[in-house]
Amino acid sequence: MIDNMNPTSQFHPYHRETSVPVAERPLSGLDRVLDNVLDRVGIDPTSLRSVRDQLKNLKLNQSFGKVRAYAKANPGKMLGGLAALAIGLGVMRARRL
Repeated sequence: MIDNMNPTSQFHPYHRETSVPVAERPLSGLDRVLDNVLDRVGIDPTSLRSVRDQLKNLKLNQSFGKVRAYAKANPGKMLGGLAALAIGLGVMRARRL
């Protein structure tokens, strides 16, 4: 089936003309809670979208390759860093309890 409708049209012939577009629907459930939390923190939804887009462009395999190569070249530094991380997390957890 070929859709010959105008692509800028808001409604498809299969939708009722009284239906509300998704962008204009009121927030409900988790979306409303997340929106309230972001407002309290001071994060704009458009900035959140830009961060999400930047994370999509991040090349993780390349970054993990660099970390792997550094770990192979400096195993002592990596073990020391992991030990410091474990101790720091333990101290933070002990403060919370």
